[in-house]
Amino acid sequence: MSQTLKETSLNQEIKELLGQIYPVEDVYCRVGALQVHYQVSGALDKPPLILIHGIGGKLNWWHENMPLFSKFYRTYALDLPGFGRSKRLPGRFTINRGADFVKSWLDLVGLKKVHLVAHSMGGQIAARLAANHPEMLDKLVLVAPNGIPLSFKAWASYVSKVPKVKVPLNQTISIAVGTMRTDMLALGQSIYAIFNDPEVEETLRKVVTPTLVVWGTADSVLPPQLGQRTLALLPNARLALIENGTHSLMFDQSYVFNREVLTFLRAEH
Repeated sequence: MSQTLKETSLNQEIKELLGQIYPVEDVYCRVGALQVHYQVSGALDKPPLILIHGIGGKLNWWHENMPLFSKFYRTYALDLPGFGRSKRLPGRFTINRGADFVKSWLDLVGLKKVHLVAHSMGGQIAARLAANHPEMLDKLVLVAPNGIPLSFKAWASYVSKVPKVKVPLNQTISIAVGTMRTDMLALGQSIYAIFNDPEVEETLRKVVTPTLVVWGTADSVLPPQLGQRTLALLPNARLALIENGTHSLMFDQSYVFNREVLTFLRAEH
């Protein structure tokens, strides 16, 4: 079947499923001594799909995506340590510690092999997990992942060319609520960690998992030109640019985002 026919079929399937809602369960658990919060939705017999938010966020950043993803997958949205309702890790946070935490949580929940969709800082953590534990991932989606070095001058030059788009009010509110629930020490440590990670490029070169890199053309936080630089480092990846998508494109371009992700995840390797 051609890619066009596959997308047409998926579009129709999405429309038919939009009216069906799976219940969402809030779960609290302990990873070691750490209280962790996540949500899960979807049939028990479906393959597992994990959603990981970015810096200053929480699992509600996926509320435009989880209802549809849960039709096809047993879908888990995780609050990272210090964000949302999960407690902060003791000691200093690093990207390696973030990846180790996600692995420990997967082990605790009993998920041996998963699809992983991760945004911004979450993408940086997910790439580290994929590089260190490729046996645990089936497919990987990196949504505007953080980490590629960029000087302020280059960033300013890129951002000046990014189109300006109006951000929906519900997106602004959801982002603000996520930030308000963030442990401020965890936020500060995370900001330091993402900009002081010497293993970023080496990590991406080691990711053998089939990977989709998704970027919005109106991303003024991590400009879309970084998409090609990220793609060039990954040995088994393709890039999807979503027109007028901001840094939080899973909100403002949710229909196209959901379609791109599902098309990739459901395709044969």
